[in-house]
Amino acid sequence: MLKLIFASILGVVTFFYMSESGKTDYHDPAHQAGKPLFSFGLIADVQYCSCEAEGSRYYRNSLSKLRDAMNSLREDSVDFIFNMGDLIDHNFESFKPVLNIIDSSGIKVYHLSGNHDYSVDNRYKHRLPIHQPSQEGYYSFVFKNFRFIALNGNEMSIYAGNNKTMIQQAEDYIVNLKNEGAVNAIEWNGGISTKQLAWLKSELDDAVLKGEKVFILCHFPVFPESIYNLLNYNDVLHLLKNYDNIIAWFNGHNHAGNYDNFNSIHFLTMKGMVETENTGSYSVVEVYSNKIWINGYGKEKSQILAY
Repeated sequence: MLKLIFASILGVVTFFYMSESGKTDYHDPAHQAGKPLFSFGLIADVQYCSCEAEGSRYYRNSLSKLRDAMNSLREDSVDFIFNMGDLIDHNFESFKPVLNIIDSSGIKVYHLSGNHDYSVDNRYKHRLPIHQPSQEGYYSFVFKNFRFIALNGNEMSIYAGNNKTMIQQAEDYIVNLKNEGAVNAIEWNGGISTKQLAWLKSELDDAVLKGEKVFILCHFPVFPESIYNLLNYNDVLHLLKNYDNIIAWFNGHNHAGNYDNFNSIHFLTMKGMVETENTGSYSVVEVYSNKIWINGYGKEKSQILAY
């Protein structure tokens, strides 16, 4: 039986189409009407390590979940995939089996780094085996007149490297946030530098000039307020509210997942793959001219978001 759930959030119409199992019903007429412009996959917080389960996190089981996800995404013929960060829980050696699965898929994968990816010995932090298009860890590309902007939310942090300036800025930021009673004043959160924020503005301005719609991706959320938010998420939101061409912000970090809307931008937190013993979590995002259809697998729900 097909369920249709309607919600209007801050003037943005959102539809959820789910079967009783929680999966997308591909026989639904709304899904059959027209073909997507393209599609891409999202995986978040694989967080593999060869270690015993703790609570709801089954670290070893992430390998089989990831393998199933990559096989499914290949069958869905996605154009590319985003890894939203935290491929490992800790230990540099954990990267190899995870990346073997990803690299053997034959699909183009864009990587973002997460805080757990830096839970390695200090001598490895400057050369993580997560290949990215830029040395800075933030980058953009355009695909079919849609601009994808990937941010490095670990740039200003106390854990991500040997940049003393960034470490000091992160320490000062956390102290100030604690004094203000901010809920995200936590050492495992990171932030972006003023340089990266200026770069983000230039990317958004250029997208406006060229008539491009924008997707932004980061390991960390910026909305709604939560303990998981980017340290300087308010600076980011202050910038984003000046643009009307941003479709969505995708992130991981909060394994429970989340959704909210601000300034007609969809903010989606993808659920963590490491959670639960056997159920995976990943999504296929189909992009249409006026909506995105998110086909959720495992714990991830399916939904249509208009823009």
